[in-house]
Amino acid sequence: MFKKINVILLITLIMGINSYISAQWNNEWSSPQIPSGVVSGWLNFQQSGSEWQSRMYVIDSLSFSIMQAGYTFTPQYVYSFTSQERLAGNQIYSLGTDLNGDNITEFYILGYEGATSPFRQTFKIIDITSNNVLFEKNEASYYYTAPSVWDIDNDGVLELVYTKYDYPNFANYSLEVFNTGVTSISNNEMPQLKFELEQNYPNPFNPSTTISYTVNQSENVVLEIFDIKGERIKTLINDFQKPGEYNVTWDGTSNSGGKLASGVYFYSVRTGNSVATKKMLMLK
Repeated sequence: MFKKINVILLITLIMGINSYISAQWNNEWSSPQIPSGVVSGWLNFQQSGSEWQSRMYVIDSLSFSIMQAGYTFTPQYVYSFTSQERLAGNQIYSLGTDLNGDNITEFYILGYEGATSPFRQTFKIIDITSNNVLFEKNEASYYYTAPSVWDIDNDGVLELVYTKYDYPNFANYSLEVFNTGVTSISNNEMPQLKFELEQNYPNPFNPSTTISYTVNQSENVVLEIFDIKGERIKTLINDFQKPGEYNVTWDGTSNSGGKLASGVYFYSVRTGNSVATKKMLMLK
């Protein structure tokens, strides 16, 4: 009798737990069907005090859209890519900070100028609510890397930082810093949206290129190079890293030190449960 009562109690307990767990897993919302060539997700969009409110975004072949607040697939803000930005692969990124006082993050967009590779890279920073250009770099003799924003000199004001290469030979480069006039947040830390892998620069490259990425939390980071067959040919990083922005240079060699041939290569960064991969071109 004692064993029978224990079995009944155990079954009752399990049924109660299953009922409790089932009650926690209710579908809140489902989007409409999204074509496989369209990128969508959520990002930190609007700041309220020290907190960021998320919005859904959608990137297709022609435009970048921020949806209305809440679970909805209705656009509130839309930016249409130029032909140069479409050529660059519709590369639009959040800067993770408000530069014009409206409590909404600003975005930068990369563009490719020219008819054939190697293209000349440009960038501009926009206010997505109005599509107004806040800052732009596009000069015929220079290739510009993606910009980043932080208080580089600890003076309480945010700076915009990027690298400018001679184009088309990439023989020299210079670092440029612009004062934004925007007061930085405490501890000199910008709000990070997610793990981020930037496009390498220059691209195409010869003989070396720089790969930039952002780590949100302390964890092991693996940065590897693959050939077009998917074979790993170089491990650049396999180490525990603290949160921050990192730049790694690859000189076009394999793990054995041999020089690799011209062609398409892929670089991949793994950190925690996140993986990001991008394509690059080496020319000789």
